[in-house]
Amino acid sequence: MFLRTKSLFLCLASVLWIIPLSLSFYLPDANPLLSFNSQVRERHLYTDNHRRGMYLQMTLDGRVSGSDAQTSYSVLELKSVKPGHVVIVGKSSSLFLCVDDAGRLRGQGLYAEADCTFRELLLADGYTRFLSSHHGFPVSLASRQSPDRPAVPFTRFLPIRNTLMEEDDSERAAGSQKHFNMDSDDLLGMGLDSMVSPQFSVDQ
Repeated sequence: MFLRTKSLFLCLASVLWIIPLSLSFYLPDANPLLSFNSQVRERHLYTDNHRRGMYLQMTLDGRVSGSDAQTSYSVLELKSVKPGHVVIVGKSSSLFLCVDDAGRLRGQGLYAEADCTFRELLLADGYTRFLSSHHGFPVSLASRQSPDRPAVPFTRFLPIRNTLMEEDDSERAAGSQKHFNMDSDDLLGMGLDSMVSPQFSVDQ
């Protein structure tokens, strides 16, 4: 009886010793560099003033500019990293939108919290402003040499849901569909009517 109780005690002690070790390896998902999930919003950021409207885009070379129309480089992924703060990534360029200590925008491949995190401020008119969490500069598409720079134009953005990829997919589907005539004897469009067998020509 004593041996059985001692064995049971030793087994219980070993289990209690193992459990804390197994729980100590848990890592929380708190890194914005981890793969994006359902919290990601895919948007075009539209901005305008009294003369012009454009979309913020990031090209592969890291240049941030304005485009008059939606492009694949203006499709952006906005991910919340903490309440009121977001990280912005170009879908096609895979670059993070970042700002330096002089307020210049750039796209870069490596995430740096100080340069690449923005406060998201919703305005009463439905537009949104993005301010650098560390430097305090607003995201702006105004040229630094622009005479309108003191007025800080192009700092209000309207996040527009991305439909660009859906339109491209529907156009491709429509384009591929028109090549198939289900009522035709030449379903694959190979022009069988115009093809003549060499043997048939000899026989004629």
